[in-house]
Amino acid sequence: MATRTTTGKAAIEPVVIGDHDIAAQLVQALADTEPVQRATHGFHTYPAGLHPDAARRVVALVPGRSVLDPFCGGGTVLVEAMLQGRHAVGRDISPVALRVARGRTAVLPAEVVSRFRAAGRRLSDASKGAMAPPPEPIYHAVQDWYHPHVLCELESLRAGIAASELDIRPLLELAFSAVLVKSSFRKADTSAQRVRTDRPRGTTSILFHKKTRELGRMLDALRESVPPGDRSVDIRYGDAREIRVSEPVDAVVTSPPYPSTYDYVPLQHLRLVWLGESRALEAGAPEIGARRQWRDGTRDARRRWAEDTTRWMRSATAALVSGGHFAIAIGDGLHPAGGVDASEPTSLAAKAAGLVLVARASVERPDFAREQNRWEHLFLYRKP
Repeated sequence: MATRTTTGKAAIEPVVIGDHDIAAQLVQALADTEPVQRATHGFHTYPAGLHPDAARRVVALVPGRSVLDPFCGGGTVLVEAMLQGRHAVGRDISPVALRVARGRTAVLPAEVVSRFRAAGRRLSDASKGAMAPPPEPIYHAVQDWYHPHVLCELESLRAGIAASELDIRPLLELAFSAVLVKSSFRKADTSAQRVRTDRPRGTTSILFHKKTRELGRMLDALRESVPPGDRSVDIRYGDAREIRVSEPVDAVVTSPPYPSTYDYVPLQHLRLVWLGESRALEAGAPEIGARRQWRDGTRDARRRWAEDTTRWMRSATAALVSGGHFAIAIGDGLHPAGGVDASEPTSLAAKAAGLVLVARASVERPDFAREQNRWEHLFLYRKP
């Protein structure tokens, strides 16, 4: 299917293949766009995450106890799997993604959440009026992105978090991560454009306190919403092209990176530095379909992306039980040299992995950031 580059609202009827009833549900999942306030959804922006309602619909379509997301990102699929009483398994190569996903899926006693909130308040109060800048490695890497007084407030928070109790430290780091872009000159999480804005003294500290309260409320809601029983979550570093699981999973539900859409490592530059994960910047994470790969020539980039798609789908299929289901949400890439079709390479990769199509839906949707339309696709397969 060719990628359209028209502007405005979608003008073409959805394309559906396979089981009609299931395809209709896939179309509805692709149409979900309304804001969601459920459990920990909405805490901490993470680029290109699957919409929570779409994740809920797709997880409900796939039977079984366990659900694997090999591109778990901020953990949307994992949260929805937990809310449906499923064992959630997530893998990602991004240290930021792993931190966000683990924090958003943490089912914790009320006492732990209460101590986390109290610590957030103390650290916020202590950081107001802070005068000490961050250590040289951090300062050198981020000084151009913050007001000097904001750098000092953030350093006070960072140092205070590092000295906090071990069981609440990941939660404090997650709240800290949530303010790092908002308090910077970055236009948005998905844009490296610099927009110098005014941020009075103390407002970054106040924002951190607000984020700890917000996360605390969401964690309480998650604890109350997840059904009783085994609430364990398995989230680890893992390259989707070489998935490793302790036992085969019943379903795979995922949304891999759209080709030529984002450079995830550079987008997380500020967080990787502040959170002590700079090695990910230095090594260059093995991202699939990263936008920068297209700058050296579209032909090689398309070939590499198609090869990576075949590799990760074979790997994830190998982790799937016989008879298990495999759902993939993917969109076409938009590139100055032309659209990047994602549907045919995904279909060919599924065939190479031995998967059988159950249903498919493709919908043309507007991409307002690029003032173009793109096709988005949702495939549901079964492993024989």
